[in-house]
Amino acid sequence: MPNTPIPLDDHDRHITSHELNARAPWLDPAQPVTLGHVLRAAGRGGDPGAVGSRLAELGYRAPSPEQMDTLVGNELVLLSRHTNGYPPWLLPGDSACPRGHVLEAARKVDRRPADVAARLAELGHPAPAPDSFPEQVDHEDCYLVSAPDAGGGDERWIADDAPVPLGHVLEKLRRGGRLSKDPEGTMSAIASARERLTRLGYPIAPELAEVTADDLVLISRGLDGLPPWLLDQDEPVPLHHVLRFAQARDRDPNEVLARLRRLGFHRLPRGPLVGSVSREEAGLLGHTWGGPSWLAQDDPDWFPHLLAVAVDTGKTPAEVADRLRALGYPLPEQELPPAVSESDLALVSSRYVLDAPGSWLSRTDPVPVGHILHSAHVRGTDVASVLARLAELGHTRLPDVPDRHVTDDDLRLISRDGDGGTPVLGDTVPYGRLLRAAADSGTGPRDAADRYRELCYTDILLPDGPLPESVTERDAGLVATGTGWLAPHEPVPLPHVVRRAHAEGVGPADVARRLRALGYHDVPAPLPDTPHPGDLIMISRNAEPGNPDIPSTGVEARHVVRAAALAKVGPHEVAARLVSLGYTLEFTPHPDDAVITSEHADGRAPWVWRTDLGRVLLAAKVLGRTPEEINDRCEELGYGRHELPDAGGFEEDDVLLLSEELNGRRPWLSPGSTASPGHVLRAAGATGRSPREIGERLTRLGHTAHVPPALDARDSGLVEVVPDLRRPAGVAEILAVVSRTDASPAEVAARLRELDVEIPDLAYPTRRPAPTPAPLP
Repeated sequence: MPNTPIPLDDHDRHITSHELNARAPWLDPAQPVTLGHVLRAAGRGGDPGAVGSRLAELGYRAPSPEQMDTLVGNELVLLSRHTNGYPPWLLPGDSACPRGHVLEAARKVDRRPADVAARLAELGHPAPAPDSFPEQVDHEDCYLVSAPDAGGGDERWIADDAPVPLGHVLEKLRRGGRLSKDPEGTMSAIASARERLTRLGYPIAPELAEVTADDLVLISRGLDGLPPWLLDQDEPVPLHHVLRFAQARDRDPNEVLARLRRLGFHRLPRGPLVGSVSREEAGLLGHTWGGPSWLAQDDPDWFPHLLAVAVDTGKTPAEVADRLRALGYPLPEQELPPAVSESDLALVSSRYVLDAPGSWLSRTDPVPVGHILHSAHVRGTDVASVLARLAELGHTRLPDVPDRHVTDDDLRLISRDGDGGTPVLGDTVPYGRLLRAAADSGTGPRDAADRYRELCYTDILLPDGPLPESVTERDAGLVATGTGWLAPHEPVPLPHVVRRAHAEGVGPADVARRLRALGYHDVPAPLPDTPHPGDLIMISRNAEPGNPDIPSTGVEARHVVRAAALAKVGPHEVAARLVSLGYTLEFTPHPDDAVITSEHADGRAPWVWRTDLGRVLLAAKVLGRTPEEINDRCEELGYGRHELPDAGGFEEDDVLLLSEELNGRRPWLSPGSTASPGHVLRAAGATGRSPREIGERLTRLGHTAHVPPALDARDSGLVEVVPDLRRPAGVAEILAVVSRTDASPAEVAARLRELDVEIPDLAYPTRRPAPTPAPLP
């Protein structure tokens, strides 16, 4: 709030709060107050000028009186960035309002766009020239000029001065379901959109102005005139795309390149290209082995493409290569096999075989030993035959694998998951896989490593130091991570230890000891010996097991609070457990925290979700600390800060007065609520103080209480029936009091008048009701 000598009442707090709710955040006195804020603060039927004047009196930079004098209610829409009459607002000094903003505001307030543009300029927000707008605007217009991925503010609209590209129109038509399955139908929709954009004052890009039905086919990825499109004009246009279109339309590929350039595409295949493409030549551009695939101009997988096309067409790889070079593919001049078969394609395919990127073996990279062994087993032949055929296919970097027949046991050993399936291990045996092999065979890691070496695996990852003599099934599972295995020379992540311990129902320290015995040296320590059922909740983001792990440092207090609630334990227990696991918190746990965060300030469940004044005072009383200290600690623990009232100090009875049951325990009176006369009378009886004293004290504690001067203990039955003494009471309520108190209607009516309660002006009977007869035995 600004420093000002003028006292701030509820109205002032309302108009100086950003959300107009009399609460922080507050307006910044150093920043101009927007017209939108003033209009919204005035509300319906209010006086914006009066609001602006009051803000100026309070020291804020309010709009000028001249601006305020002409404001009308629906101009909130004009001044709102989202054209919805709510924040955020257009700010003084902003750049010109986008054309789209003017059009949308005009549609919503049902005014001419030119009038809206002129009015925005009058209010200090420049807009495009009024005479550049059409007379009317509709929803379709606004949809067309909105950005495809509209955010907030100016980015909601396409740029005013940049020519609208063809891609924008196609995307808007696609999202609006206005594309036709026929390119001619789509052309009609494009023409309509183009006319709209011109009428709305937007410049048109050349490709949008000139596009034809043939162009739609050309820029569609499937060459069918339908999405998806080649819309990103900065991405390369594939050579095969140009050649296929040229063949299908009987065009010169060089003319196709020129047309693409005219349509705004910059990254085109290198030319010049051949003058024509035959159907047979177009068939050399792609194959369907392992799924549809097209050859790129500089494709690293050109050799598998030659093999696949040669198998499909019956040509030799050399014939295919020569023709592709003539079509513009710069294939290297290398020796090629004279003939190939479908089995050769399977041999050079690494898809699903190796756990590595790419679908094909490279003729220039080493061939993994696992690929050799797996291929030999699948082909039902020996290793030497596989090596020989790969050499014939041009693979020169082959492993030195002794000739052998690969058995089912061999295949299980080299498979990543130990089941004989794919993927298989390439050249490296991770230590975790070695431990799994040892556990499966009932041997030790040394014997398992010797078995891999027999299969020509030379890169076996081992820890420094001695290996364990034997490995159990539990040990093998201990090092699996879900995406692989723990590396023996890298630090073991703390969450891995905690999760494994939770899965086995043991303490994290037990898992850490076993990992060290397996040769893992960089293991978190010290760790607790006992398990905790809430460990996974505590170490997971948002306290939800299955989410990513929280950072090991700077754990926030709000995470501790949420984890405690979901684990159904106290926040102090969570904080202490996280510290024992090796996490560092943004606060230091203290034993008093258990008292502060427990509902009854006894260090036991139930635990609090939020703080109340009564809770703060109760904890202060139990711990012998000041309410301010408790309040500060609540904020450190993530519960927020309860605004302590200016009560002239706190008294012993305050905790009692604030509890609904007058027992110093929850439930507490709601913050800022009005205490009922019944609560006041019960509190007076419990404390020996007068109702008026109780009402005054509750007011000092931040509540309101209506306590008539005449109210005393004899009114307890009356206020149960008439809990609000500020509103009129009817005859039915008077009779209800009579039935409870055995007083006559006249006595009840007289008492209500003494308490300043308005009642019907009637002659009430003075006779008391007869006693209720005792029930028959």
